[in-house]
Amino acid sequence: MNILLIYGAIFLASLIFFDSALRLLRGYASSKKHVNYRLKLLESDQDQKLVHESMLRERTLDYGVSEQYISWFRKIFIQSGLKLDIKRAILYSACYVLISWLILGLFISFLYLKIFIVFFTLIIFAFAYVFYVRSRRVKNYLRQLPDALDIITRSLAAGHPLPTSISLVGREMADPVGSEFGILSDELTYGTDVNDAMQNMVDRVGADDLKLVAISLAVQRGTGGNLGEILDSLAEVLRQRLIIKAKIRALSAEGRMTSWIMAAFPFFLYFMINALAPTYFDPVWNSGYGNVIVAIGVIIMIVGMAILRKIVNFDF
Repeated sequence: MNILLIYGAIFLASLIFFDSALRLLRGYASSKKHVNYRLKLLESDQDQKLVHESMLRERTLDYGVSEQYISWFRKIFIQSGLKLDIKRAILYSACYVLISWLILGLFISFLYLKIFIVFFTLIIFAFAYVFYVRSRRVKNYLRQLPDALDIITRSLAAGHPLPTSISLVGREMADPVGSEFGILSDELTYGTDVNDAMQNMVDRVGADDLKLVAISLAVQRGTGGNLGEILDSLAEVLRQRLIIKAKIRALSAEGRMTSWIMAAFPFFLYFMINALAPTYFDPVWNSGYGNVIVAIGVIIMIVGMAILRKIVNFDF
């Protein structure tokens, strides 16, 4: 039975490897041809409204009556920019279940405990992956946002209206800013109010700095003023915030690296001692309290790691 599971795990791992390789090659070739994902869809389907609806549907978005019932995790998933692909998710989950089942079988013999650990860690890793992708996408978006505001400012200075300036960003910039401003342009084209369309983009992206843009547009519409100057000043503010964040990350790099080294060192020390003296830890395991000691130690390490990460990570 274990041999069949091993073969099944190898087969699924091979499928995932080739699938990932093909997706990377396809994405690389596509990036050379298209500026962003929305333009790629528009090239294959000239109906702009259908493309707009398909992009919202891919990320489980449906603005309207049901938006108020969107769950918290669904908003996080939307902000991650991931495409909802049930078949690929099932394939990856099955591969993880098989591999983790084989690994746990070497240490745990209790069936129900193995089932609980496998599916609990599967959920944890799924949540962690979505949060990681969301965080990376928000950072990329904020890195591109000042340039997008510059394009809008220069387009306004040339005499173009705001919707045209926004659509220019959607055509000229790469993802994630390009597609997000493209969706914003589509919503303005189909009659959505500017304030509502900007709020929709804030909900899609999840970046706090983007709220400054939405508020600036809302205030300018209500009180008047030179929108180009406002956006130009806002772009400079966002750039300075990015510079400050980069400086703080550079100054705190030593502390963050220290936290990872401190977290990995006990495991490294255990495996090194176990390799040099295999019987050194036998009294601990034979005492019957080995699992309790390890569990307490891991909990203390997790708490210490969380405290260290809190110290070296700053809110801007």
